[in-house]
Amino acid sequence: METDLFAETSFGRAALKKLAPVPENFRLYSAEWLGKKPEEWNEMRVTGRVFRASRSGCLDIPVAGTIQSVIVTRDEMRAVDQISC
Repeated sequence: METDLFAETSFGRAALKKLAPVPENFRLYSAEWLGKKPEEWNEMRVTGRVFRASRSGCLDIPVAGTIQSVIVTRDEMRAVDQISC
């Protein structure tokens, strides 16, 4: 989990913007659309936490008490896409 793959997505960039500042080893690891039907999917819950390195050097040990979640909207995702282009 060295690279935060979610951080490279629209929802990840929007979430990290709302959560800033986050610790160095904070990684996003979960994202889910809110709503029962696709036409209701206008918001997404994005969750992350801090991880520490194991003996192998990989960031794969979750640090207790560091979970943070945020709700991002489609409009917020579009906005970060426009900024990064």
